[in-house]
Amino acid sequence: MNKLTNPFARRQKLIKRIEDESDFFFERLEYTDDHFLRSFYSQVICCTIGDVYDFCGTVHSKRNVFYRQLRSMDKNARHSIYKMTAMYHTIHYLAAGAFKCGDPADMLEGFREIFALNDDEKMHFSLFADIFWQNEPHFEVEFSKYAAKHVFGRAKTSPFTLAYVGYYFIRSYSQFIAENQHLVA
Repeated sequence: MNKLTNPFARRQKLIKRIEDESDFFFERLEYTDDHFLRSFYSQVICCTIGDVYDFCGTVHSKRNVFYRQLRSMDKNARHSIYKMTAMYHTIHYLAAGAFKCGDPADMLEGFREIFALNDDEKMHFSLFADIFWQNEPHFEVEFSKYAAKHVFGRAKTSPFTLAYVGYYFIRSYSQFIAENQHLVA
């Protein structure tokens, strides 16, 4: 089997394209003066790369929406994976209340600047933060719907897709906190 027909080589090439998008966000981190924000979001970016590899590269399933959509992802969709992961992590981290950042408002502003959110993304971030902080049980489902639409360009998603996308974010945040205990007070 040569390299062109080897599905693993093709998958690795596609994952590499997503990994390469991290450079955009790392460059934006250089302009952040806040040491905590630089550390927090660099870990978010690194963990996103690992999560994408885990979900796209090692999980073989016909329901794996990340793997199925990988080839059709453009640059905006690849950036969206980082933005949605950072959005989810930021909301959960601030809501936990056990954070080391000086001012949560600074963290929110830093998040918006580092990840270059457009107006629609800023509005949805505020909306999801409000939903989460009001302890609404629909947060995970609504966030998964928005993330699937934002990343994969699908307005309508199946329950399997929502479950898979939701699991991605829940697992990503759990692993992020487990690996970065130094960020939690």
